[in-house]
Amino acid sequence: MRMSEFLHKDSLGPVQEQDMHQDFGSEGFKLECGESLPALDIRYETYGTLNKKADNVVWICSPLTADAHVAGFHSPTDKHVGWWDVLIGKGKAIDTDKFFVVCSNILGGCKGTTGPASINPNTGKPYGSKFPKISIGDMVKAQKVLADHLGIQHIYAVVGGSMGGFQAMKWGLYYPDFIDRLVIIASSPRFSSQALGFEIVARDVITQDPNFNNGDYYDSEGPKIGLANARKLAHITYLSAEGMEQKFKRAQAKEVHSKATQAYATPFDMNIPLESYLRYQGAKFVERFDANSYLRIAHATDTFDLETEYGSLENAFEHIQADVLNINLSSDWLFPPDESRKITTAFLNTRKNITSLEYDTAFGHDGFLVEGNKLGRAIERFLNVSVDKSKTGNIPTIFSDGVALKLLQGFIHEKARILDLGCGDGSLLATLKQQKQIQGIGIEKDEKSILSCIHKDVPVLQKDLDKGLNDIAENSFDLAILNRTLQEMRDPLGLLQEILRVAKYVAITFPNFGNWSIRTALLFRGRMPKSKELPYEWYNTPNIHLFTLRDFTRLCEKQGLKVEKMAFENNGSFSKILTGVGLKNLGAERVLAIISKKES
Repeated sequence: MRMSEFLHKDSLGPVQEQDMHQDFGSEGFKLECGESLPALDIRYETYGTLNKKADNVVWICSPLTADAHVAGFHSPTDKHVGWWDVLIGKGKAIDTDKFFVVCSNILGGCKGTTGPASINPNTGKPYGSKFPKISIGDMVKAQKVLADHLGIQHIYAVVGGSMGGFQAMKWGLYYPDFIDRLVIIASSPRFSSQALGFEIVARDVITQDPNFNNGDYYDSEGPKIGLANARKLAHITYLSAEGMEQKFKRAQAKEVHSKATQAYATPFDMNIPLESYLRYQGAKFVERFDANSYLRIAHATDTFDLETEYGSLENAFEHIQADVLNINLSSDWLFPPDESRKITTAFLNTRKNITSLEYDTAFGHDGFLVEGNKLGRAIERFLNVSVDKSKTGNIPTIFSDGVALKLLQGFIHEKARILDLGCGDGSLLATLKQQKQIQGIGIEKDEKSILSCIHKDVPVLQKDLDKGLNDIAENSFDLAILNRTLQEMRDPLGLLQEILRVAKYVAITFPNFGNWSIRTALLFRGRMPKSKELPYEWYNTPNIHLFTLRDFTRLCEKQGLKVEKMAFENNGSFSKILTGVGLKNLGAERVLAIISKKES
């Protein structure tokens, strides 16, 4: 076995860095701060083959200190592969047999793209303090220059994590007709105040280093201590409290110090693993990164605020045409889930196709790099949607009866907005999209079901219905569907009220616990019943609120709700007879009711 096969057996193979240079003449490359650059150098890597239409492109946006080397390896002896190698390659989530993948160094960086350490053609010296302030938008516009240089006619998907998510959103904002899909991971519409606070401290420790010299330090040692300390601080924000406790348990034995640890030692050292880790990360970072680049890029992230820039997130996203996958991480406190959910809410309010997922992880913000296999399951399905028309007709059991389905469809018109709460694998919405061209979105908690929805091209939100629908605007939907779920909710009435706040009509299906077979089982056997409809033991049933058809109708009367239509399904002959002679509470096994608010 060759060395490269041993070290990189799962990697896509050797790759090469490439460089683009473009002069912009007297006008220069215009920056959003009002200044300009005379020319741009951009270092990038590509993987896969650009098709004849030049539209099979997946563009990867890098986070703050990453480079263009996102996949593969540069030489057989490389000990490390690209920073997202687990996601990109043949047969991986971003399949290079299908897609032409591009990743570039960001503007303002120090890895081959024009930045503060680059030579200013007007002076023949590094830009240093004279390098202008840049924005996330500037980074994206520079990437568009590269896309044009490569002859790219259309981008299928833009994928970005962390600060890369900032760039992905700007791609969608600036070039809405140019992009089909956006993947936003562990990001937000702006830095939270907590995250910004850490950034301010990191900025200060660099600029207050005696060797910073206002950014003009390229003929001297430079602010190494300040940059190392800024990196230490950043690494703390990348982890979670749980992850840090697991990774850095206080050892009883003395830690074996590395040279990095020894170089930054103090008389107050505790000789614990956490000290060694942070000092090592700081020392390694000084070797590969430039302080001026760090400050410029960090300033771009600090000032990124879509709500302030556009007046509201809804205004910002109004013209984005791409379908969106938004993924947040449960333990991320640099980009907290609540901040990420604001992206989802704004896309919902602008009636865009949005799918959101929240992954449990102990890795904090680092999860977007570490949890590649987990992320890949969702990304792969989002990039390779497949609507199997032969299977979309598989209606959930409760809707199998022709009368019930006809009753439901009487409230569904073409282009109707449908919300399916507890949508399962998305079969119902996929069918209605095919038959009625509805605009549907599902809500589901189970990850496996969500992945099935994504594969069917059904937008879905990962959400616990017990936590309500506060992030969905009033009157957002024509019809909401709650299929065999109401009895499983902790607050059924509260959920009903929430659903009727966001939808004009609600179609509810539920098992009727007043059916004769259930009554008989309790009367003669003295045990909780089991049936095809209720296949659970008393100790593992999800049904926590048992109610009958009569209970439901009385609840509607009491709450001022109008029952628009009602239908019943029965498997047993005796149940059908009872229902047929008007004893519906005794005969009905399952109920479909369509309700609305009574007009005041």
